[in-house]
Amino acid sequence: MSSSDAMRAGLALAARDLFAPPAAASLWRVLQGALRVDSAPSGQASRFVRLALPGDVIGVEQWAGTHDCLSLRALIDTRLAPVQAEGTAMMQILMETVVVAHQRCREVVTLRSGPVAQRLQALLLLFAQAQAVGGAQGSVADCPVPFLADLSEIVDAAPETVSRVLGSMRAHDFLQDRKPQKARFSSQALQGLEMVAGMSAVRPARRLAGGLT
Repeated sequence: MSSSDAMRAGLALAARDLFAPPAAASLWRVLQGALRVDSAPSGQASRFVRLALPGDVIGVEQWAGTHDCLSLRALIDTRLAPVQAEGTAMMQILMETVVVAHQRCREVVTLRSGPVAQRLQALLLLFAQAQAVGGAQGSVADCPVPFLADLSEIVDAAPETVSRVLGSMRAHDFLQDRKPQKARFSSQALQGLEMVAGMSAVRPARRLAGGLT
C-alpha cells in the first residue's frame, strides 16, 4: 500500500505487527485494538513503557522532534487512522495526549506492582474496557488479549506464573475460557476477585467472606 493509500484507508495491524507508519503522517489515532509502546534505544534490549488503547494518539514524540527511541507493536488486531489537524485543533489534540499519557503511566504502575493476580485482573479489565469502546455488549463476552509472552512482560512476571494465575482464575470461574489470544469473562465477576495477602493464588470473594481460605 502506498503512503497516499494508507493516509486514506488508515492502517490495519495483526497481532505482533510492528507499527511502521508512512512518512506522510506522524500522528495516528488508535481506533481499535491495542499497541505496546517500548523504549528501544540502539544496541539495547527494548523495555515495555506503556499501552496505547482506542482513542489514544501516538507519534507525538516524533512530531515534537524528541530523541526518544520508541518501538510500537500491535498486541491484538489493531486499526489506526492518521490525525490531520492544525492550529487550535492540533493544540486540543496535544493537550488531550498529555492527559492520556499521564493516565497510561499510572496504569503501568498498577500493572506492574502488587500480587500477580491483581496485575492480571487490572490488565484484563483494561482490555475489556477498551473492547467496550468498540460496542461490545453483554455481561460475559469474548475479549481479545495479548499472547502469553506479552502478558508476562506487561505485568512483569514469569510466563509460568502468569499461566498458573490464569488457570486459577478459570478454576474459580473468573474466566470462562482462555485461548492464546482470547479470554471469555464477565468484567463484573472479575472485579470481585480477591487475593490472599502474599499469594498469587486467587480466591472467590464469596469464599473469603464466609471465612474459608
